[in-house]
Amino acid sequence: MLMLIWKNISRRRTQSTLTVTITMLTVLVFVMVLGVFQTVNQGLALSEERLGADAVLVPKYAAAKGEDLLFTAIPENIYMPIEMVEEVKQFEGIAAMTPQFYCQTLALSCCEPGEEARIIGYDPATDFILKPHLDEKYQNGISPDELIVGRNFEDDNLVGSNYLVLSKKFNVVTALPPTGAGMDGTLFMDFRTAQDMCLESEVLAESWTTRDPHDYISVIMVKFESGVDGEEFAKQVEASGLEIKCLLTGDTISTLQSQLEVTMKVMFALWLASLLIAVLALVGRFNALAKERKKEIGLLRAIGLKKGQVFGLIIGETCTMALMGGVLGSALALLAMNPIIEMLKDAFKLSPSVWTSSLALLCGLAGIVLAAVLGFAAAVAPALKSASMDPQAAITQGEVN
Repeated sequence: MLMLIWKNISRRRTQSTLTVTITMLTVLVFVMVLGVFQTVNQGLALSEERLGADAVLVPKYAAAKGEDLLFTAIPENIYMPIEMVEEVKQFEGIAAMTPQFYCQTLALSCCEPGEEARIIGYDPATDFILKPHLDEKYQNGISPDELIVGRNFEDDNLVGSNYLVLSKKFNVVTALPPTGAGMDGTLFMDFRTAQDMCLESEVLAESWTTRDPHDYISVIMVKFESGVDGEEFAKQVEASGLEIKCLLTGDTISTLQSQLEVTMKVMFALWLASLLIAVLALVGRFNALAKERKKEIGLLRAIGLKKGQVFGLIIGETCTMALMGGVLGSALALLAMNPIIEMLKDAFKLSPSVWTSSLALLCGLAGIVLAAVLGFAAAVAPALKSASMDPQAAITQGEVN
């Protein structure tokens, strides 16, 4: 039976190729849409779990958006007086807080020529953002010549090797696990070292000619006590009169999820339209093919094949072609996912670290299953009709292909 299925497919090359192509294109679009959706959705869920901070306090007039601060590694040179740390301690509902100092590499100064990267100086004494992801030996901090890198920087040889940042050599001691947030594309160093970098760099020093970077911080990451309402805390910050504003991470994630849902609904609607077109095209093809094969099916019935065997033969042919299209479509979609993520990462706040081999396998299998279901659904009616034909009538009415 398997040999007969394959011979029937191979001797109708043009028709078989058309069936495979229709299925391949349908699966290709489906897997890409599913891959982007899962990458964003899992990235947001991972960020919510691993980010650690419930709010970020930034300078009041900073133009930086919450989604850019939290979900991208775009350099943000924003600063406020270091005395703000003591002022913020007066707020109610804070379980933990830690300041961070933002700096940045320059184009052509990193291992990725032409790209800038965010540098964050963190305070190990108060930090609760990195600490859960660090080995015990780094819980109390790192030395001035050591560096912690986000997952997007890691390769097989990076940890334990030297890394040049703004002409200064650092030893990479560890790489963070994927977080789905801007941390994945960030370089972390000792707080004071990051401040020193601003003065040691010829380019960055120009911004600090009239002020000392050691007197400034960029943001304050805040973790709430249990039961604290984020909106109430934000109102408390606003009412304080301090030159800071509160960005709630929960609100930022909710906003991104809402944007994602709207965009994905549009994308899935377009894909469903293409799926309907594919189903109609395949049903039309299989119906026409069944009419063409009347005499062939009649002869098969006459030599002893039962209705169930004829039905299985036709379904076997269509599902085999559909699976071929599904495998090809899934493979092409998975090959295209990394470039797609790179193109869409700013618009959707995608983190390449979330696109893992297990997620790729899941999306690929979903595409293959869809192809099998699509092939079966489109061919079941023509197969039933062909299997139920009277052998003598089929032979007299049809022609052998």
